[in-house]
Amino acid sequence: MIRPEKYENAIRALNALLVGARLMAYERAEHDQLAEVLDVAEELPTLLIQRDDMTDYFRAALQQIVTKYPNLGVAVERFDGVS
Repeated sequence: MIRPEKYENAIRALNALLVGARLMAYERAEHDQLAEVLDVAEELPTLLIQRDDMTDYFRAALQQIVTKYPNLGVAVERFDGVS
């Protein structure tokens, strides 16, 4: 689960990550880079339905991919409620 006060932000962050992945595809990013981003995007919805609090793990997963691909930074911003 994601803490209730962060749930909507988590959905917005996931959306931002998927939009960023689509942009990477349009820009013809390397397949392995796109796959890496999509691997994270694939995992995030499963965190929403866990019984345990996965809020910090969710953010850490976002931060890890954003560190590697800074153009996806809006995902963390949305999770944090910045944008």
